[in-house]
Amino acid sequence: MTYQEFWKKQRETALSLNKETSAVKILIAELSGFGANDLYCHFDEEIPEEKEREILKALSRYFENGEPVQYILGYSYFMGLKLKVSPAVLIPRPETELLVEIVLERLKDVLSPAVIDIGTGSGAIAIAIKDQLPDSQVIAVDISKIALAIAKENADDHRLSIQFLESDLFSSVTGTFDVLISNPPYIGIEEEIDPLVRNNEPPGALFAPMEGLYFYEQILKQSKIHLNPKFIIAMEIPENKDEPLKELGKTFFPNAKMEILKDYAHRSRIMIITNQ
Repeated sequence: MTYQEFWKKQRETALSLNKETSAVKILIAELSGFGANDLYCHFDEEIPEEKEREILKALSRYFENGEPVQYILGYSYFMGLKLKVSPAVLIPRPETELLVEIVLERLKDVLSPAVIDIGTGSGAIAIAIKDQLPDSQVIAVDISKIALAIAKENADDHRLSIQFLESDLFSSVTGTFDVLISNPPYIGIEEEIDPLVRNNEPPGALFAPMEGLYFYEQILKQSKIHLNPKFIIAMEIPENKDEPLKELGKTFFPNAKMEILKDYAHRSRIMIITNQ
């Protein structure tokens, strides 16, 4: 069987099960050692039987068990960096790349910025910043030992020096920072979300009390003593909570500048608070 024949057959299966054909393409390409965009270049080649069995096993986990592709592969990509992931950490998403890009743009003229990433998970944000700003001093915080182990392994894989700290938000943090960056849990406990996400990704990285606002309140409240006089707070936010988030920002940083920025789909996605 050629890769083209195999792809067509598995694509039909995905469509019949209302599954994403893009996920099937990723599994076939990645497990074959091709880039996702290079699969078509190998369409006329015969797929080795052993490789076919391996891919079918992975596809069964996706089709029958509803496991995310990234957890099946054991890795994901974030800003061009390959990162290990497991069900203990949130899968890095393109929306969060925008958060990092905005922070990097605002730090382009800052020498050796001190950065803290609250709720680092896989380490994606901290690793991407350190990769792009080698002179930055980055501390990555998480309450989960398992998440921190994965994040540290990812940093080591990319030979990046980052301090990882087990801490419930700022409870074990010392020192002050130029940048606070975070993608905290922001889904309200009663909110409906994609079953693929709800049934697989860690609830502690997804859901928050106070209709999803709890961690924003706590981070803003606790961060004041850990920020330098000139600072940037950058957090990913849900698309439908602009006003309560603005109120929280005004409550804890009444004299700072606050912005809500849109993502590429024109949805609210990033909250920036600055005092510069």
